[in-house]
Amino acid sequence: MKDMMGKMSTMMEGCGPEMMMDSMTQCVGMMFQHIPKEKRTDFVLKTVATLLDQGTAGMSESEKKEFLGKVAEKIKG
Repeated sequence: MKDMMGKMSTMMEGCGPEMMMDSMTQCVGMMFQHIPKEKRTDFVLKTVATLLDQGTAGMSESEKKEFLGKVAEKIKG
Protein backbone atom coordinates (compact mmCIF):
# COMPACT_ATOMS: atom_id res chain seq x y z
CA MET A 1 0.00 0.00 0.00
CA LYS A 2 2.81 2.43 0.82
CA ASP A 3 4.41 1.72 -2.55
CA MET A 4 1.12 2.50 -4.32
CA MET A 5 0.75 5.75 -2.36
CA GLY A 6 4.27 6.73 -3.37
CA LYS A 7 3.48 6.08 -7.02
CA MET A 8 0.27 8.12 -6.78
CA SER A 9 2.16 10.99 -5.18
CA THR A 10 4.74 10.91 -7.97
CA MET A 11 1.97 10.91 -10.58
CA MET A 12 0.34 13.92 -8.91
CA GLU A 13 3.61 15.85 -9.12
CA GLY A 14 4.01 15.06 -12.80
CA CYS A 15 0.54 15.84 -14.10
CA GLY A 16 -1.22 17.93 -11.48
CA PRO A 17 -4.41 17.40 -9.54
CA GLU A 18 -6.80 18.46 -12.33
CA MET A 19 -5.56 15.74 -14.64
CA MET A 20 -5.66 13.17 -11.84
CA MET A 21 -9.27 14.07 -10.97
CA ASP A 22 -10.34 13.59 -14.59
CA SER A 23 -8.40 10.34 -14.92
CA MET A 24 -9.70 8.88 -11.68
CA THR A 25 -13.36 9.41 -12.53
CA GLN A 26 -12.83 7.85 -15.98
CA CYS A 27 -10.97 4.88 -14.48
CA VAL A 28 -13.70 4.24 -11.92
CA GLY A 29 -16.30 4.35 -14.70
CA MET A 30 -14.43 1.77 -16.77
CA MET A 31 -13.54 -0.40 -13.79
CA PHE A 32 -17.09 -0.93 -12.51
CA GLN A 33 -18.03 -3.19 -15.39
CA HIS A 34 -15.36 -5.61 -14.14
CA ILE A 35 -16.23 -5.51 -10.42
CA PRO A 36 -18.63 -8.29 -9.38
CA LYS A 37 -21.94 -6.91 -8.12
CA GLU A 38 -21.39 -8.47 -4.70
CA LYS A 39 -18.16 -6.51 -4.19
CA ARG A 40 -19.38 -3.12 -5.39
CA THR A 41 -21.04 -2.07 -2.14
CA ASP A 42 -17.87 -2.51 -0.06
CA PHE A 43 -15.80 -0.74 -2.70
CA VAL A 44 -18.21 2.20 -2.92
CA LEU A 45 -18.44 2.55 0.87
CA LYS A 46 -14.65 2.57 1.28
CA THR A 47 -14.22 5.01 -1.60
CA VAL A 48 -16.95 7.39 -0.42
CA ALA A 49 -15.60 7.33 3.14
CA THR A 50 -12.14 8.26 1.86
CA LEU A 51 -13.52 10.97 -0.42
CA LEU A 52 -15.56 12.51 2.37
CA ASP A 53 -12.70 12.33 4.87
CA GLN A 54 -10.14 13.84 2.52
CA GLY A 55 -12.64 16.13 0.81
CA THR A 56 -13.49 17.89 4.04
CA ALA A 57 -9.94 18.07 5.41
CA GLY A 58 -9.09 21.58 6.51
CA MET A 59 -12.65 22.87 6.17
CA SER A 60 -14.51 24.81 8.81
CA GLU A 61 -17.68 23.29 10.24
CA SER A 62 -19.85 25.50 8.02
CA GLU A 63 -17.84 24.55 4.92
CA LYS A 64 -18.16 20.85 5.81
CA LYS A 65 -21.91 21.23 6.29
CA GLU A 66 -22.28 22.87 2.87
CA PHE A 67 -20.02 20.28 1.22
CA LEU A 68 -21.89 17.34 2.76
CA GLY A 69 -25.22 18.92 1.87
CA LYS A 70 -24.19 19.03 -1.81
CA VAL A 71 -23.05 15.42 -1.65
CA ALA A 72 -26.32 14.34 -0.01
CA GLU A 73 -28.34 16.14 -2.72
CA LYS A 74 -26.40 14.33 -5.44
CA ILE A 75 -26.90 10.96 -3.76
CA LYS A 76 -30.63 11.53 -3.42
CA GLY A 77 -30.70 12.25 -7.13
